[in-house]
Amino acid sequence: MDEQTAKQLRVIREVTGLMRAHDIPAWLFGGWGLDARIGRITRAHGDVEFWVERVHAERSKALLVEAGAEALPTQPPEESCEFTLGGVAFSTAYFDRHPDGSFSQPLGRFADWLFPPGSFGDEPVPLDGTPVLAMSVRGMLAMKEQFPQLRHGRPWRPKDIADMAVLRELAAE
Repeated sequence: MDEQTAKQLRVIREVTGLMRAHDIPAWLFGGWGLDARIGRITRAHGDVEFWVERVHAERSKALLVEAGAEALPTQPPEESCEFTLGGVAFSTAYFDRHPDGSFSQPLGRFADWLFPPGSFGDEPVPLDGTPVLAMSVRGMLAMKEQFPQLRHGRPWRPKDIADMAVLRELAAE
C-alpha cells in the first residue's frame, strides 16, 4: 500500500467514524465505493467520495470543518462540498430520497441523475478492516451507466468502462 492510499484510508476512517458518532450516514461511492463492495483495494484513487442525504448536508459540513477538514469553495453548495484533510482530497455529495424508494440529486447540474431503490442501504461492508457504508452495486452501476447521457455528463473514461464491467459481474452474483 502506498502512502497516498494509507492517507486516504485514514480519512475514510475519520469521516465514517465522525459521521457515525453523529448519526449521519455517509456512503462511499466512486473507486473507493467499488473497492468496499469488492472487499479489497484494487487501485490507487485520486480522491474519496461520499454521498450524504441532503437533510444532513450543512450539519455534516460543520462537523467535518470542526474536526479539522478545510471546506473548499469549488462546488455548487446545493450539490456537494469538496474538502482536504491531512493533504487528502475528499467530498460529500448530496442526494434526496423519494417516496417510491428512489433517490436523486435534484438540485444543480445533475438534476437528471436518478438512483434506484436500495442504492443507500444500512449494512456496512468491510474496507481494510473498517466497517463502512458503500453505495450499492446497483446504485453505482446506475450512476456510471447514466453519466454520459446526463445534461452535464461526459463520456466514459477507460476506468469507468472497467468499473462497469466489475459492477455488472457483482450484480450478477
